[in-house]
Amino acid sequence: DLASVIANGQVNGAPLGHLEAMSYYIIAATAGHDTTSSTTAGALWALAENPDQFRKVKADPALIPGLVEESIRWVTPVKHFMRTATADAELAGKKIAQGDWMMLCYPSGNRDEAQFADPFRFDVTRSPNKHVAFGYGAHVCLGQHLARMEMRILWEELLPRLEAVELDGAPRNMVANFVCGPKSVPIRFKMA
Repeated sequence: DLASVIANGQVNGAPLGHLEAMSYYIIAATAGHDTTSSTTAGALWALAENPDQFRKVKADPALIPGLVEESIRWVTPVKHFMRTATADAELAGKKIAQGDWMMLCYPSGNRDEAQFADPFRFDVTRSPNKHVAFGYGAHVCLGQHLARMEMRILWEELLPRLEAVELDGAPRNMVANFVCGPKSVPIRFKMA
């Protein structure tokens, strides 16, 4: 498990220091909490605004993994990261030199019309759904599988108990420039 890997971690044959180990534990706890809670709240908001999607996934629980992936794409709780080019490259006709800083804007990538049909529509049946909300490659989110599992289990347990959900006021997003999502999603619901 991740906690044991950190507790037994070594760098150059020496155990991780207490500060380094605690830093890893804190980032694992906070990164996983803030992003997953923002994504599930954003999914509930989207389902309340799109009753057809709510009815679709409620009628067919096999669509829950699609709901999870679409809510991750839709909310994209981590907004950006900075990276440094390790080699000269060209992307979409733009030259990138080794050492250049690049800002990766995940919400923009997850609304890219070249990658997603009708990207501004919430669609639990979207397939393929190759979003970049967890990053990619060497920097991909370590907690992505746990986040997906937590969201899948939440929806497997909650959807059978809900008959209907709708907004009961204006939702509000957090004001932040790195990790953010809904701050308030007032809903009215009917139990099944």
